[in-house]
Amino acid sequence: MQPRQQLLDIWKAQVAYSWRPADDGSRRKEWHWGGRNDSDAVGDAQQLLCLLYPAQELQDLRYADPDATSDAVLEALSGLGDAVEIPIRIMRLIRDYMEKHVDAEGVPVYSGGSNMHRVDRSQKATAEQRAIDVTEGFALAIPLSLTALTFLADFSPTVDRMGRADLVNELAQVEQTVHRRLLGAITGLLRSFAVSTFDADDDFGRQLIALINVDGQPDRKIVRRFREEAEEIIATLRTITVGSGGTAGVEAPTKLFEIGWSWSVVEKAPDIPDVSDTSTQRTGRAEDAPYLYFTVVAIEAIATLYSDLVMRRNLLTEEERRLAQSLQIRLDVTRRYWAMVASFGGGSKWPLEDVPWRTTDGLEYDYYTLLVCAVATETFGSSRGGDDDLIRLADVLVELANRGRITRRPLVGDRSIEMHFPGVKAELAGIEKLDGPAMIWNMVDFAPLLLKRIYNAAGLLVTIDARAELLEVADLVWDHLARRRIRDGGAARLWDQPKQVFTELPNWFEDPSWHFTIRVVEAMVLAAKFAGSEPARSRSLETLAHELLVEAEHIYDQELLRGSGNAGPALAQEIRSVGLTIRHAKEVVDERPATAFSLGVKALIDLDRLISAGRDAETGV
Repeated sequence: MQPRQQLLDIWKAQVAYSWRPADDGSRRKEWHWGGRNDSDAVGDAQQLLCLLYPAQELQDLRYADPDATSDAVLEALSGLGDAVEIPIRIMRLIRDYMEKHVDAEGVPVYSGGSNMHRVDRSQKATAEQRAIDVTEGFALAIPLSLTALTFLADFSPTVDRMGRADLVNELAQVEQTVHRRLLGAITGLLRSFAVSTFDADDDFGRQLIALINVDGQPDRKIVRRFREEAEEIIATLRTITVGSGGTAGVEAPTKLFEIGWSWSVVEKAPDIPDVSDTSTQRTGRAEDAPYLYFTVVAIEAIATLYSDLVMRRNLLTEEERRLAQSLQIRLDVTRRYWAMVASFGGGSKWPLEDVPWRTTDGLEYDYYTLLVCAVATETFGSSRGGDDDLIRLADVLVELANRGRITRRPLVGDRSIEMHFPGVKAELAGIEKLDGPAMIWNMVDFAPLLLKRIYNAAGLLVTIDARAELLEVADLVWDHLARRRIRDGGAARLWDQPKQVFTELPNWFEDPSWHFTIRVVEAMVLAAKFAGSEPARSRSLETLAHELLVEAEHIYDQELLRGSGNAGPALAQEIRSVGLTIRHAKEVVDERPATAFSLGVKALIDLDRLISAGRDAETGV
């Protein structure tokens, strides 16, 4: 797969597509926002993150310091200039984005209007509908802001050395606008959190009970067990007092509920007091009910607020940290809720394993199963006790690769192809109240999202066989994605051209989908991190290595006692070399048991040879 090289190739292709002659016919070059979809806050954030995100996550791909930028990075970004010009242009791209996506009063907007599609094509969407802030806009603004702040902090010493007052002032102004967008995004996510309650005997309740009742128990018993397992979750919801959410009636003993993020700020979401900038707190319009897709993008964004890099670099202001703590509560309780539902009952079969997942509004898609995996993986890998749960989740991911026609060939008229294009549709309930048509949001990222989830799960797994199986599937998913790369034209080497795999599809695209490409970029970053991590450890091999080293050390001590260490120079050097081998093996046995085992075998072979040589010398043979 060579993820680092793939990321460099994406950069080179992106610069070739986006940095091109201006539309006014002059020879001057400029950045062209947008791709397959028109420019908006969501799509442009994805486009910019393709440049910023890998450089933050992978040390050897950074370009903020001209003196430390590698030749490979300089070659990939050469269309933007030399080592000094590249970071200046990146800084100005960040500035352009921040200035472009504001309303008439200069307040940041988080809209994704070009990804909204009318249910009734004969009706025209209103400008207010297209401009509404969406949860994905809030979610993208967080990693975009954090990567931008990291880049600006790394570039600042170079700007100071240049001695250019204009660049110093420009950098400070950009940083200020980034923090304003970040604060608005955090408050937006606090106000788009949703808690939906319903009775066991209404439509939503019956759907949830049918989903989690894998053992055929009486409904009454399922409701009681659900309430018992959700007791700590309900207790946590009581602590949510800032923004939307809270208990919202879940404490009633007969109620069932769902939690997560809606598609936008929920209707009647309260304003958040004691915030320095309240201008981004617009009136909520969305249905107060969670959407799995928007829950996943919100959770991934919130997790970046607590990454090691953000904590170490102290990127957040005191106000941002205070509000982020409220998001952390929502993140934790949402993960616990969906892990509980996904494995409800804890028996021989989980609801998650009954593919496809069925939502409480009666929809079912393999894509929804993948989204539940995305929410629940971290919980399965930490508080749930390790590999047993993760192996079951990994089996679901392998099945999804098959059912999604990624590791199996598609059939004619196969419904699974719809997940790849035109995608799974989510109705944006509430947007019709803005005097326009009902609208939907298309989700077309099944394949790259699956690759992300596979690497995420593989990184948490310790069991070698299960990890190896997942990595084999990861290679097949990557092969699938590589075949969907655009091959010709200005967007060559970017994504997505699904017709190259699913030939029955009618659409052929000339421009890239930044929504799809950023998902591939995120998957490649995870793959690169995985490749740089410690290999999986075999517990049985670790035990065997320890036992082998005990024997090797004992025999080594016997040889020292026999006086081999005081023998002639050649023999003494050999016995000392064996001692060093044993010592090194003991140092690495916990992290790399296979390596330690091999070193122990070598030490035992060398010791046996020395013992045999000593016996031969004594007997004269």
